[in-house]
Amino acid sequence: MRGLFLSAAIVLISGLASIAYAQDWSFAAGPGITQYIGDVNHQQLGDNRWAINVEGWYRLTDHVHIKSGVSLYQLSAQDVDATRQRSFQTNNFEFYSSAMYSFKQGFFTPFAYAGLGATTSNPQGDSRLGYYDLRDVEPEAERVPGLIGMIPLGVGVDYEITPVLSLVIDLALRYTFSDRLDAMRQETIVVNDLSPLAREYYAALSEEQARAINEETSLQGGRSADNDLYGMLTVKVRFTPTASLFGCVDPYKYSRPTRKRKRKNYNPL
Repeated sequence: MRGLFLSAAIVLISGLASIAYAQDWSFAAGPGITQYIGDVNHQQLGDNRWAINVEGWYRLTDHVHIKSGVSLYQLSAQDVDATRQRSFQTNNFEFYSSAMYSFKQGFFTPFAYAGLGATTSNPQGDSRLGYYDLRDVEPEAERVPGLIGMIPLGVGVDYEITPVLSLVIDLALRYTFSDRLDAMRQETIVVNDLSPLAREYYAALSEEQARAINEETSLQGGRSADNDLYGMLTVKVRFTPTASLFGCVDPYKYSRPTRKRKRKNYNPL
């Protein structure tokens, strides 16, 4: 039974590798940094945070790819309003698919893309007592969505190291379909509409907010009706499986063509 399982695994892996080669698949992965733009920081850049991105590229033509990926990333922003004090951070997961057009220039290939995707949202509000889960708190007496649609837009460059390896620098902007990525949307928050947990959260933000929650009829919220944005800069290594990985040609050791030779006529395999 163990031998049968091993044989099946080898056949499956070989089949996937053959499909990847025949259909012009490639795979990229690498780290990056993120920036948040929204109500908390008055549509200014937030703090740099980390990201990890993995993608699959499918070549339709020499210039057109389908680029799909997933990212695990963090966003964070300090509230620029000293009275409001609603700083937050969130660890999210996104997935997307996009159409990409590339402009071949020798070993450097600039590209641009646009697509459609979604991101999870799990904002945590900072306070004097620690972090509060803002999806549970509902700080504006409205549901905070856990999944938000978004449009990925980006540009970048792919630098060929060998026929199977390249370095990718990718600068992207994510336009979300929500103004609640930071759990902040309303300009004015009615105190009587807040839950006991929300009142506790506001009281933990600052002495001034604790006084306001007990003495005022409303609290100050966001100042922008624009949807939230976040950006991501990643540096990835892209790997393109080829038949030579299983044959006699070593794709990692080859003589690069001179720049005088036309790239379209060069085939190291």
